[in-house]
Amino acid sequence: MEIIKIFVKFGLVGASGVIVNMLIYTSLITLDVNYLMAATIAFLFAVSSNFYLNFIWTFKGKGEGKSIKKKYLHFFIISLLNFIVNLLILKITVEFLSVNELTYDIIKKYAGSNPDKVIKIIAQMIGIGVATFFNFFGNYFITFRK
Repeated sequence: MEIIKIFVKFGLVGASGVIVNMLIYTSLITLDVNYLMAATIAFLFAVSSNFYLNFIWTFKGKGEGKSIKKKYLHFFIISLLNFIVNLLILKITVEFLSVNELTYDIIKKYAGSNPDKVIKIIAQMIGIGVATFFNFFGNYFITFRK
């Protein structure tokens, strides 16, 4: 089925976006930038990278009646809505893992001296994972529809 092939490509592009996002996010967290600000900066870099790769590969030739500018605008708006989902999950997960003694102790045991930064990185990965599905379907049915 075509949608499965497109979803796999979208997933591969998304994986590259996760790498971009997490490299920037982790670097900023290491520099003690607020985790929500770090997530915002990382998002802006990753969304542009993902649009370009999805445009030239995943959805190549789709949505031919739309200009690149309009596709980017739709892609960005859908990504922004999913970024809000990501931030909500990030905040909830950070708060949950930070106050839950069992998970905090487990993370502290394996993370060493700075479990708070590890918790923020784990939470960001969870947030990105959840938002990915909404992002795919929004772009499949809106940005790159035929």
